[in-house]
Parts: sequence; structure tokens; C-alpha cells
Amino acid sequence: MSQAIKTAIYTKLTADQGATPPSLYDDLGGRIYELQGVDDAALPLLTYEVQSTPVSGLFDGEVYIKSQVLFTIFGHRRLGAAAIGALEDKLYVLMKDATLAPSGYDRGVVVPLDRDRRSVFDEIISSESIYSVEATTT
Repeated sequence: MSQAIKTAIYTKLTADQGATPPSLYDDLGGRIYELQGVDDAALPLLTYEVQSTPVSGLFDGEVYIKSQVLFTIFGHRRLGAAAIGALEDKLYVLMKDATLAPSGYDRGVVVPLDRDRRSVFDEIISSESIYSVEATTT
């Protein structure tokens, strides 16, 4: 079930390619990965992870899932915190209150829970944001 959510998130993150002004996808150079980036990938990049997918049955036989998704944007420290924040702003605009179309579900509603927690480790600066995705089977 969570694979449908993962696929729908990736589709949403990559759907606005070539937009004007440049989209999040374009600003990241298409470097969007599930769980972790590839070795020696250029920065900035974004990773996403579906952290939990509790499933419950509803009275009418439908299945309801509520997942938490962690998005992390990584960049070189020399870019500065403002540049990472600008990327996170684009993520927020793209994902807040978005409606996903996970396969097998009527829709997935995305709600921000926690945004833009920045940290620095050596030469890397990162921003973590957590969103909730709720979906019901069709």
C-alpha cells in the first residue's frame, strides 16, 4: 500500500518540470530520490521517506491509511541557509494541501506537520520537513 503513496509523491514532485519560474524539480536538477541520493550526486538534492503507514478499516469496508513523509533537502553549506530555505519554500507550495492520486485510492490529501528544520553537518546543510498523507481505498 505504501508503494502507491511513494509513487504518487514522486509523481507530484516531478510534475512541474519546466515551469516558469523554475520549479523545485528544475532547481534540484531532477535530483529527487526515495530514501537517499546516489553516491557522489551533485547538490542540492531532495530525498523523501514514507516513515509510517498505519492502516485501519472503515465501517463501509474501505481502508484508510495515514502516512508521515519526511522530506530532506541537502545542499552545500556555501549555498547558505537562505538558498536551502528557498527550496523548502517551493516544496511547501507544491505539497501543502495537495491532492495526490495514489493507485487504488480515491485520493491522497497532503498536510504539512513540521517545516524547515535546518541543520549543518561538515559541508552539508539540510532542511527537514514532515507532511501527513491521508488516503482511502476506492
